[in-house]
Amino acid sequence: MKRLWIIVLGLCLIASGCLSNTHVAKEEVTKKVANVESTPTKSVDVKASMLQMSKNGSAFETLRNKPIEFIIPDYEAKVNPYKIAKNLANIENINQFSGFTKEQLSMLTESGFVVLPARDSKIFNVYDGNEYSGIPNFISADSVLHIYHQFYDKSLLYVESSILNKDLKLLTKQMLEQSIAVYNELLDDDLKSLQEKNIIYFLVAQMLIEPASSITVKLDHNWMELAQKEVKLIEQAEAIGKSPLFLSDLDYSQFKVRGHYTRSEELGHFFKTMMWFGTAPLAFFDKEEFLYENTLQALLMTFTTFLESAGTSSAELWANIYGLTGQYVGLSDDIQVFAMNTLRVAVFGEGNDPNILGDKDYYDKLLAAVKALPEPRIQGKLTVATIPTGKQFRYMGQRYILDSYIMQNLIEPIIRPTPSGLDVMGVMGSKLAENLLFNDYKPQDSWPGYEKEYQALEKEVSGYPDEMWRTDLYNGWLWSLQAVLTEYDADSGMPFFMTTEAWKHKSLNTALGSYAELKHDTVLYGKQAMAEMGGPVAFAKQHYVEPNVPLYSRLLYLMDDTLSVLEGRGMTNEMLTSAANEYKTLLQLLIDCSVKEMRNEALTEEENQKLLWYGGTLENISITLLNALAEEYAALDLSDMLISDVATTAPGAYLSLGTGYFDHIYVVAPINGKLVLSRGPVYSYYEFVSDKRLTDEEWWQLQGLQIVKQENYSYPKRVEPSASLPEQPFWTQKFKLNSNQVKIEPLDVDWEQLDE
Repeated sequence: MKRLWIIVLGLCLIASGCLSNTHVAKEEVTKKVANVESTPTKSVDVKASMLQMSKNGSAFETLRNKPIEFIIPDYEAKVNPYKIAKNLANIENINQFSGFTKEQLSMLTESGFVVLPARDSKIFNVYDGNEYSGIPNFISADSVLHIYHQFYDKSLLYVESSILNKDLKLLTKQMLEQSIAVYNELLDDDLKSLQEKNIIYFLVAQMLIEPASSITVKLDHNWMELAQKEVKLIEQAEAIGKSPLFLSDLDYSQFKVRGHYTRSEELGHFFKTMMWFGTAPLAFFDKEEFLYENTLQALLMTFTTFLESAGTSSAELWANIYGLTGQYVGLSDDIQVFAMNTLRVAVFGEGNDPNILGDKDYYDKLLAAVKALPEPRIQGKLTVATIPTGKQFRYMGQRYILDSYIMQNLIEPIIRPTPSGLDVMGVMGSKLAENLLFNDYKPQDSWPGYEKEYQALEKEVSGYPDEMWRTDLYNGWLWSLQAVLTEYDADSGMPFFMTTEAWKHKSLNTALGSYAELKHDTVLYGKQAMAEMGGPVAFAKQHYVEPNVPLYSRLLYLMDDTLSVLEGRGMTNEMLTSAANEYKTLLQLLIDCSVKEMRNEALTEEENQKLLWYGGTLENISITLLNALAEEYAALDLSDMLISDVATTAPGAYLSLGTGYFDHIYVVAPINGKLVLSRGPVYSYYEFVSDKRLTDEEWWQLQGLQIVKQENYSYPKRVEPSASLPEQPFWTQKFKLNSNQVKIEPLDVDWEQLDE
């Protein structure tokens, strides 16, 4: 099959798929098992099993994409120095603007820019206004990053809804049927009891993925009753509670459908099923005690996955789903079926009789093999809840992601249960974020161990090789944000506004706004940290790009990599490819313009014309991406504001990151030896602890955006924001002033220049 590529022990699937410097390879597991006193493989004195293992199941090889070369052009920043007059008299188009307060005018003079609140729910709205008012466009990094989010989110949604959902339905159906087949082959009552739990596990998944479908296989009444109890708790999605099946705590609030999965019932079913596969655990140890029965249950589940089937094997279906989502979000740091199958073969051999799994002569060898498996890097810090946090099996575990690893290590139950987006930005290199943490928020005062943990993480992350940042699209997005966090001093050769203290705060806001979009897009897959607690107009002829060649170059690399993945696997369509190529062309334009600006070279008339139509280009890319999806996802286009919970700080307390309406940034830009006032959009960033996991739609209501539903369409209506809307972080006041009375006088139309 054309998607056999994803069937990999590769992408580090062999041993739970963590970072390359922490995973245990297949050979290492086998070697460690072999060092234990060997137990000869025995023939079990029972009838020959009717089950057959998949012939190619243990022979899957790593098939990697051809590496994409990362190219960044040579450039030198040497923007000619300039000064802004205190009365702004040397700004060419200042007379077009009125309504700035004294404080706003002062910020324009002292910092070269100011951000003012606006109520644009689409990033391109401000550019439309610029076009008709004759205001030069300021092409902000925020707008460029936002379009990457649009492509990442909608291409992932397309793959999930058009391809992976079908695979998930078939996988769930097959695993339920094959689990029953294995049950019927088992002779040992203890193994049969464990396999009953696996049948119930996949019965729950079947009830989640297709709630309205009838179960066609014969099931014991008790199995159905227990599965229904689990499904009820999942549908309630309220809080941490004891799982009727696993008899340990499970965070059922994670099953609240959110992110882009609220856009259709089918996506909601996909979300809950994947969350079940991703979070329901089988712990291997309780402190020092080996949980033998859990290990056998995981082995039985793995054995079942690698059975032959009439069509696509369950192992192949599993790998299709895990492999592609791994390209987007990375790999699990918990033990999954390919790692467990490697262990099964190393301990028990390549047999096709599941009864051998219960043979206690293999106990010591099995224990040694399980001990050799890697510990998860993200482990929740819990004091009361009994959610397993150590070495465990998850059928398709949520993924190890660097930012959750950072947050998990920078929280401590009771005394610092709530992390911050600043933790992530600081460890990734932002000196401003670090200063805000230690000088303003001061987590070290309540938790003296914070500083030591922070410094250790900072040292670890700074030592990561460049290749690590390009292992998957999630890491690549974080890598791009590092380029946004770069701080420039007065001798850097960059334009004045980018060397100011206010710009450092604006850039941090940009990185965090984009980071909030990343967390929203991957809310299903990312493992969370946890601790308790119209007519003729005169156009502006010149425009300005925020010069950030590293950022645009990294995004261009990510787009090439994404297209390589999707097109090589036949997992895209004409609309997605068209939008991607248009965005790539735009990124190359921004790279070329940035290099010219830093060399004090004039942009060509053609380049300025393309920048004039920048808003229309963004809108066209967004519409094309929307058209690539099924019709029922049209609600995706009503607002670009979003929210995501990123950490569980206590039962009923969730760290939430979000973006609100897009603000307006006014920048004094140097263009061809003159100063002009330009305008563009920037994120409005929110970070707060919520008493529930919020959906985008609930967030829109807090922001004062209502969705009015008519019979054949829906539209957004702006009302006053809710009194419950949280405040933005205090440090945003360094670049944003909370009033906007600015009025713009359109340029006069030169009628003689218009074509008849």
